[in-house]
Amino acid sequence: MTEQSRTARRALLTGAVAGLAGAAVVSGTPAAAATAAGGTPDWFDVKGHGAVGNGSADDTAAVQRALDAAAAAGGGTVYFPVGKYLVKPTAGNPALAVKADGIRLVGAGAKASTLIKGGNGILLRMSGTGPAYSTGATHRRYCSVENLGFNGNRKTGLLLELYYNNNSSFRDVFMTSNNDMCVDAVEFWDSRFSNLVVEECTGTTGSTTQPNIWLRNASSATEGTWGHSKDNINQIHFTGCRLEAFGTGALWIGQGAVTTNNPNGVYLTDCKFETSRMQGGPHLKTDAGCKHVYATNIYCYAGDFAPGTPATARNIIGWAASSSALENVVIANRHRATVNAGVALYSGPGSTAVLRNVVGLYATAPTGTHIYYERSSTGDFRVENSYGTTGAQATGTVPVKNAPNPPLRLVAGPVTDAAFTRPPLDGTMAVDSVNKRLYVRVGGTWLWSALNA
Repeated sequence: MTEQSRTARRALLTGAVAGLAGAAVVSGTPAAAATAAGGTPDWFDVKGHGAVGNGSADDTAAVQRALDAAAAAGGGTVYFPVGKYLVKPTAGNPALAVKADGIRLVGAGAKASTLIKGGNGILLRMSGTGPAYSTGATHRRYCSVENLGFNGNRKTGLLLELYYNNNSSFRDVFMTSNNDMCVDAVEFWDSRFSNLVVEECTGTTGSTTQPNIWLRNASSATEGTWGHSKDNINQIHFTGCRLEAFGTGALWIGQGAVTTNNPNGVYLTDCKFETSRMQGGPHLKTDAGCKHVYATNIYCYAGDFAPGTPATARNIIGWAASSSALENVVIANRHRATVNAGVALYSGPGSTAVLRNVVGLYATAPTGTHIYYERSSTGDFRVENSYGTTGAQATGTVPVKNAPNPPLRLVAGPVTDAAFTRPPLDGTMAVDSVNKRLYVRVGGTWLWSALNA
């Protein structure tokens, strides 16, 4: 490279760096200078719209201006620098609302940037305009919340409303201190929660309608009203989420006020539900209207009751979903009799309730049993390696019929180890289909008994 080329290259790099520095000076953050292809800004810093973020100034109007600017631009990122943003709901209206698709709310960290609710009501509405009955035409969609905190400030009302919403995502979000539900979702489709943390939130003692998170088809049974839907909840994923120190339940999935459709396609993976402040309601619940719900690698802990709350042992998991499975679950307690049944299990008509590796590590035995088979069940059961370490194992209408076992290997002639890819363990069974004999491997030898019609 010639000296002239080197000089030109240095000038080009210097100019580029200067340009970036100038962009940073304009907004206080390099990312704030980002623009869309047509030159329209796609980064909306709430402090650039007048928010203070000191936890005491009312930032409601300023933050909403940033959200509205993103909506007017056709979408973009609304950025919350480090700070505490006090926002206030008013009668019948949320503090903040996302009014267009493709809007992304991003903080500097889930505990670094926090929205604080300054009154009773909804903190953030990320909802569409109403049901479109299976078309999703009026849904809010392709929105997200990332690296942002929500503080309920011991007020009532939701932290996040997701009505008529699809294709949204929530990642590295922290929710705390709400005296009500945190997330309420109605007609909510195709969306993801990853590393969502909910702490110290509860409804009213004994409530049957205020879990931390409720996925439901509808909140209103009256057609034409807000929260009514003829459609359902479907294709929602929770991965690596933690709900802790809750009072009236952690995560519930159900039909809600409308029972003509089925919630379906909900997946829970590597999630934790832990509390020592029980006030009512199971940790995890699916109702009989649910289909295709899979929960795996789940930890449920019931340590104690909330102060001043009646010490009434609770069912920890209520599992009634059909075409579903609850697998690889630990239910634990300590020195208090907090558990009535580890799992209250229901199997509906034509269904098979599936539990695998659902283990109760009980320091104190359940007041009921590890598994309670609901008396109204009419379907089959497949319960494998599911037991409590102490106390009674099963009660209710213990099933007299179960899902069929896997079929035995059929061998055309006497059974030997050669009938298997690898030598099987003692206790393995197979059938000689020619001579009609049942074989069992004992001590390395295959013993048989005739099969009689």
